[in-house]
Amino acid sequence: MSHHSLPFCDFAIKISAKALLLNTLRSNGLVENPIKLGEHMRNRRLILGLTQEQAALQLGTIREVYERWEREERQPVVSVWPSIIRFLGYYPKECEPPANLTLMTRRLTGLDQKQLAKKVGVMHQKLRTWEHEREQPNEGQLLRLKEIAEAATRISRRSTPAQ
Repeated sequence: MSHHSLPFCDFAIKISAKALLLNTLRSNGLVENPIKLGEHMRNRRLILGLTQEQAALQLGTIREVYERWEREERQPVVSVWPSIIRFLGYYPKECEPPANLTLMTRRLTGLDQKQLAKKVGVMHQKLRTWEHEREQPNEGQLLRLKEIAEAATRISRRSTPAQ
């Protein structure tokens, strides 16, 4: 684009389509280094060019619920997390320490504490103490959690539609 502001002043502004898109996304709320789940979800929605209602439909919920997730007013229930992970294409949290690994595994699988505890081979009260950082799993239990999480991740990747 060229603009002639004065007869002796001629300039051109050049910007790549990618830079223009990034600038537009930033002005719409894209966060460069998202930390919170809502930031990850808003970024993905903006990159895909979806409205909140369209994103909510993909996740099997209604716009009002999705909007509360984006604004960090509410956290999704564990059973919705597999859909969120497929929507994002990744798990949006750190998986260390073991408390985070335990919760991440439940979110990846969509299992409640009792169901995951059964798969790991412990009582659900024990699993709860791991999540609340009152105790830590032993090496074998930690390995089992990682195996379950990795299996759920592989399944999730296979079922993720190409965007």
